[in-house]
Amino acid sequence: MVYRFIGIEDLAANALIELLEKSGCRRVDFKTLLKYGNAVTNVLRENGDEATLLFSKEYTNELIRNYSDFFEIDHSDQKNDAIVLREEKTVEDLRNRFRAFLTLDYLLAFTDRKSLAELGVAV
Repeated sequence: MVYRFIGIEDLAANALIELLEKSGCRRVDFKTLLKYGNAVTNVLRENGDEATLLFSKEYTNELIRNYSDFFEIDHSDQKNDAIVLREEKTVEDLRNRFRAFLTLDYLLAFTDRKSLAELGVAV
């Protein structure tokens, strides 16, 4: 068994790749992102790996500090903030930065039908 940690930066980037490709959406709210993350960890567990989401206010602050060239936080909905991909960034930028070094099992979990269903883009 392999123990995995899934950072909010990988979670947000992979969610936004799928949302952009399938619906043109450049934002993902935190409630949806958490559901997606839970689905990704469940897929990994089904395949014999243990996974923990690194998802908190502290990790969100770190995301913005380390990846402000990619993401910003949208506070316009007082009930549910969202992570937004900056206008100048593309799907290819996300792929090159966040998918280039993913292991196959991670990539398969991020793109699994069950995970994508939580984003509302399952095929």
